[in-house]
Amino acid sequence: MTTTPAIQSIDIATPKRLMTRSSWLWLGLIGILFSILFRNFLVRMALIAMSRWGGDWSHALVIPLIAGWYVYQQQGRLDLKPRKISGTGLAVLFMGIFSYAWWIYPGRNDMLQGYSMIIALFGLVLFLQGWSRMRILWFPVAYMIFAVKVSDRIWEQIAWKLQLIAAEAATAALNFFGVFLKLEASVTGSTIRLSFEKDGQWIVEVLNVAEACSGLRMLAAFMALGVAVAFLADRAWWQRWTLVVLTLPIAVAVNVGRVTALGLLHLVDKQWAAGDVHTFVGMLMLIPALLGFLCVAWILDQLILQDDESLEMDACSDAVPDEQTSDDDLQDQALKSSEEPDSLPARSQTTAEQSLVSRWRIMWGLGAGLCLALLIGLSYGLFLACFRPHLLGFEIQKPLVVGLFCVSVAGVAVGGWGFRRMLRSHGQFVLAQAACVGVLVTAVVGLQTVVGVTKAVLIKKPVPVRQSLVVLPQSFGRWQMIDDERLSNEILEELRTREYISRTYRDTAMPITEPGSTVRLHVAYYTGTPDTVPHVPDRCFVAAGLSPRGKSQSILNMRGPNYRSVDGKWFASSPLSKKLVRIPQIDIPATVFSFGPVKQPKLQSNVIYFFVANGNFLPSPDHVRFGGFSLTDEYSFYCKIEIGVHLVADPELARQRASDFLSEILPQIMACLPDWDDVTEGRWPPHGLDAQR
Repeated sequence: MTTTPAIQSIDIATPKRLMTRSSWLWLGLIGILFSILFRNFLVRMALIAMSRWGGDWSHALVIPLIAGWYVYQQQGRLDLKPRKISGTGLAVLFMGIFSYAWWIYPGRNDMLQGYSMIIALFGLVLFLQGWSRMRILWFPVAYMIFAVKVSDRIWEQIAWKLQLIAAEAATAALNFFGVFLKLEASVTGSTIRLSFEKDGQWIVEVLNVAEACSGLRMLAAFMALGVAVAFLADRAWWQRWTLVVLTLPIAVAVNVGRVTALGLLHLVDKQWAAGDVHTFVGMLMLIPALLGFLCVAWILDQLILQDDESLEMDACSDAVPDEQTSDDDLQDQALKSSEEPDSLPARSQTTAEQSLVSRWRIMWGLGAGLCLALLIGLSYGLFLACFRPHLLGFEIQKPLVVGLFCVSVAGVAVGGWGFRRMLRSHGQFVLAQAACVGVLVTAVVGLQTVVGVTKAVLIKKPVPVRQSLVVLPQSFGRWQMIDDERLSNEILEELRTREYISRTYRDTAMPITEPGSTVRLHVAYYTGTPDTVPHVPDRCFVAAGLSPRGKSQSILNMRGPNYRSVDGKWFASSPLSKKLVRIPQIDIPATVFSFGPVKQPKLQSNVIYFFVANGNFLPSPDHVRFGGFSLTDEYSFYCKIEIGVHLVADPELARQRASDFLSEILPQIMACLPDWDDVTEGRWPPHGLDAQR
């Protein structure tokens, strides 16, 4: 049996080193600079992953480890691929850096900041390794997407759909078991109604498929686990993508099993379906999820069997140079050999000469990277100034700005051409690595300079309430509290705050049976959170099985003797404060949401809600996200205030009742929340309390 010379020359048992010692040093320096450049996002993501309320994304901490393990697994294949410098990668690196800056401001989107960082990482790896190796390294870079928290606005929509799927499927499963256990289950929205016999009595329980049971909390972890199982083993491409596609159905199926298990636990003891047992059941579902992935992977592995000879030929094929690029590969190997004097049998230069040449290459690379980054950064700034000339900080005519922008673009073109010619010279890898350092140093200094000049605060600090919301009075004026609801731990995990009240008040001047005589007040306080989409009735009520009847924006009018105007600003007196309480405005923009039972279209109620965000009244989550916080604010907080008016079908009448009730309770609520003037002037929070928190 004969073999080709190309295959004869391969020594698979003794692969060459993937990187030299100097390359590892360059990699460490580039990695440090890259982390410094994107440290605000990395720190924010780490805080989310380690936060109790950010438990949905705790898996983000292990994503880089899995990506690194994949690279370690593939080092044999990488060693057989030629390393090349790709100018396209440098362009992608710049695109990721400037995209990151854009989504800091004016884009102001944390999720897209993370995706921009991944784009920059992709460009960096492509620039230093080339397309040949990038065909392997694309996966660990793309896998980092699972470490980026998806915006709550998007994620909640996924959760809502999963709630409905989990509730419907779990109800069917519970009815199947009910044939043997005397159990009946029905579902409305995402709420499951259980009817079963226990101790000779027929008991009815309600199981709310909250987000903790909907798959939301574990979906991202399930997806990351499934993709890791697909790619960490040596499989054909179609097997891997089949596993990736099946991750979502497997995750949903496992979650349905979780909800079904919680429903069956209700038959034994209702408390077993809550608290620590509830959490334990959720963690336990990771085991069948992993087994499901492995089972599907085993089935796919059995579909096509390869003999040892074919596997050996596949391994050898990675080492055979491509006919179209064989000359370039030989040149790259020669260049690589020139960078590794130890690998040559004899040296053509003295050690001093080699050191001097290496230093010049490093200096040229650093200088080229610095200049190119400065030119591109200047072009980016002038591009923005073409639309807003005042960004330059001084008066300048728009035509002149456009002219300067054209000159800077020409400079970038000339600089890019010169840099490309430089990389074609001897020792291109040293030049490229030094250029990356120059680019990243310029980006770090530039970003920090902009942040310093604009006094921007990229990570907001939490600010505590002045008083806990539970001190709100149980009676005031003609209103009397008739119920103070304490939410379960599972609901608090969904709400993601423990600073809240959920009370029902009645108007003692009206019969309790009259529509509008009772209102439900729900107030929830959030601070220092990176994503500003709290739970609102638009989604929660519908998920609970109610039918939406319309949504609009309206104005709540605060009136009464407690309110007074001083120098154009509004204040109110409150028994909870020794001084007047600041009120941002007495005409509050709010959202009115109408809803009712699905099977009773004539029965309708209304709920009105708005937000207090950094001293402003805002009507919706979108207003909070895009206009609630200034880039220069050191602290951030927002508070959802929700008033449900019972059995009032007319939205206008509900608005009036909410205005009457809120006119009396709002000064007490504002006395509990931070005074934004005190926060901005440094009087709140106290220094010791702030440091402790």
